[in-house]
Amino acid sequence: MVGYDPKPDGRNNTKFQVAVAGSVSGLVTRALISPFDVIKIRFQLQHERLSRSDPSAKYHGILQASRQILQEEGPTAFWKGHVPAQILSIGYGAVQFLSFEMLTE
Repeated sequence: MVGYDPKPDGRNNTKFQVAVAGSVSGLVTRALISPFDVIKIRFQLQHERLSRSDPSAKYHGILQASRQILQEEGPTAFWKGHVPAQILSIGYGAVQFLSFEMLTE
């Protein structure tokens, strides 16, 4: 079946190993993506258009928004709200990997 690749000696990864692998993948992915998510949310919350022609807009583009957030709030601003999202990603990764392994055996 798709995704099922038993080891030659007959041993497979345990459910715990699969869950840990999923959790770690969720943790790493969320940590790397968090800054982009913060910028996306700032854009979504801005009422003004994302345009240089609109002088009332705080953010005009990804690079400009990144620089402005970094200057005004510091580097930790890119990980605001990270802990709840991280917990969700860890659990989701474990469930996703386990489900895939169980359904493809």
